[in-house]
Amino acid sequence: MSDFAQRLTRGLTVRYVAVLAIIGALAVGSFLGLARVLMDAESTIAVVNASASQKVMVEQILGLAEKMVQLRPGAASAGKLERDLQNVLDRLETVHRGLLQGLPELKRPQPPSERVHSLYFGPEALLDMELRDFIGHGRGLLAARLGDQAFSADVQFMRDAVEGGLLQRIDRLTSLHQQDNLERLQHMFGYHAAVVALVLFLLVISAAVVFRPMVARIREDLVLRHANEKRLRESEERLWRMLQESPVGVSASRRKDGLVVFANARFCEILRTEPRNVLGRQARDLYVDEGQLMTIVAELKRHGEVNDSEVEFRRFDGEPFHSLLTVKSSQFEGEAVNLAWIYDISAMKAAEEKLKLTAKVVESASEAVVITNARNQIEYVNPAFTTITEYTSEEVIGQNPALWRSGRHDSEFYQTMWEALNTHGRWRGEIWNRRKSGEFYAEWLSIVAIKDDQDAVSHYIAIFSDITHRKEDEERVWRQANFDALTGLPNRALFTDRLNQAIRQAKREGRKFALFFIDLDGFKQVNDSLGHAAGDLLLQHAGKRLVECVRSSDTVARLAGDEFTCIVQGIQGREDTGMVATKILERLAAPFDLEGRQAEVRGSVGVAIYPDDGADGPALLQVADEAMYRVKRRGKNSFEFAN
Repeated sequence: MSDFAQRLTRGLTVRYVAVLAIIGALAVGSFLGLARVLMDAESTIAVVNASASQKVMVEQILGLAEKMVQLRPGAASAGKLERDLQNVLDRLETVHRGLLQGLPELKRPQPPSERVHSLYFGPEALLDMELRDFIGHGRGLLAARLGDQAFSADVQFMRDAVEGGLLQRIDRLTSLHQQDNLERLQHMFGYHAAVVALVLFLLVISAAVVFRPMVARIREDLVLRHANEKRLRESEERLWRMLQESPVGVSASRRKDGLVVFANARFCEILRTEPRNVLGRQARDLYVDEGQLMTIVAELKRHGEVNDSEVEFRRFDGEPFHSLLTVKSSQFEGEAVNLAWIYDISAMKAAEEKLKLTAKVVESASEAVVITNARNQIEYVNPAFTTITEYTSEEVIGQNPALWRSGRHDSEFYQTMWEALNTHGRWRGEIWNRRKSGEFYAEWLSIVAIKDDQDAVSHYIAIFSDITHRKEDEERVWRQANFDALTGLPNRALFTDRLNQAIRQAKREGRKFALFFIDLDGFKQVNDSLGHAAGDLLLQHAGKRLVECVRSSDTVARLAGDEFTCIVQGIQGREDTGMVATKILERLAAPFDLEGRQAEVRGSVGVAIYPDDGADGPALLQVADEAMYRVKRRGKNSFEFAN
């Protein structure tokens, strides 16, 4: 070979080696990119499924809480519900923490995106706080006692969270994870397309600068490369198709040896284990009854599939459960597999077992139970209903519950009730009704609308208990806490509350009101000369006279001793305020008849006007008090404005 030929060959060889090196580097990069796509896809699937599972667990938690609300303290089923609630709360907290901080099974390739982070912590979302509060109130149920106020408050908080859009924000979180995954895939495929384009460009260049045999070899390499890429894409598409059914438990076992080669997150959740404990195991190990296994195998041999067969499986913690099993023939990564779908129906089976018990519980319950049809005609009442209302079942079947209405509630009350039933499917609250004897009684009533398969209301279930004695006790305690025992007027606590209400109303409506601070001049002499009984009687008469000086919508209160206050709404200015003050002074100056003995007192009145003399209650009370003391120093039996 000539020197020129040797140099040309050497030059072509160098170019050939350089091109091959570049192409090889690009091929390695492309392969790694594809591997990264598959790894990201696997990781993101776990993240998306974990995110979606939060919604299911939130619904489970609320469902368990609702069941616990219906239990009486000490109920036998409370323990199981509490354990179930504890388990679901632990799982929800683990998934939530894992999505934020990472868990080994999620294999997160990178931190959450900015928009996911914003949904968790942003000022308009705060999903992280919502979930932690929801979990915290769920755990509060476990710490509280059934039926107490804290328990009811926790349940109400959880209902409000769900009705306030918590489930929609979890759906939004899942959607954002899916969008992030799609963008990453698009980015990686864009990178891969760029690599392929560069490889093709180099091939064109190499065709121009390298001899023909090299072009043929490169063409052959490219064909092989594209075939490998196609197989990878097809494998990825199969994986996506299987994982798209993630809400259902799905597994695949090889036909030749029965080993499980795929199990999605829901399948593992049903079995209460992780994928690594399922993969590589014999599918037959999951069956409880060997006879059921043989029946399934025989049906697969005869028909090649199994449809909705009821089978008992065993979870990894040893607990057996009932399931509906469907098996189809399929291909997974080039191998023949049996693709199985399982539906956990253990709750339904347990419900069937409890149905008879439920009927007995309703019959023996101390709370009244009424069931009506969609036309509000009574179809069933339990014995407790007769105990409370005095009506027998024969007297009310076919009747409308309006039969025992008390007449104490207006049409707006019942309109609000029906709006809640039509909108939310439930209503609960206090209501007054009338027994057959005509006696009024208070009840705590809960009504739930029952819907059929067409989402139309078919029945209403009402549960109520007689709370008349409790209401009477509450009323007595409330009056003791808010009214003066001697005069029957509001005390300082109730006065302060009404003063704050008056401020809010005046601020909302842009109106004024007057605050009168009244002190009885000469009361001490009456008390000392005629005795404390006479002094108490004078205070009672003085309170009545003050009430007569104002409207029924205004407030007269006794703060302490011989000090009274009046809140008069809707005043226009000093002129009409002065007229009220003058009327008060005139009424107090009239002699008091104290059981045959006469006594006279006078009044010193300080007047403050909102908002001219103060923006809040303490400020108004202080300036009115100071004005009253100026009247006392000036000679008493008069009134003075704060300003």
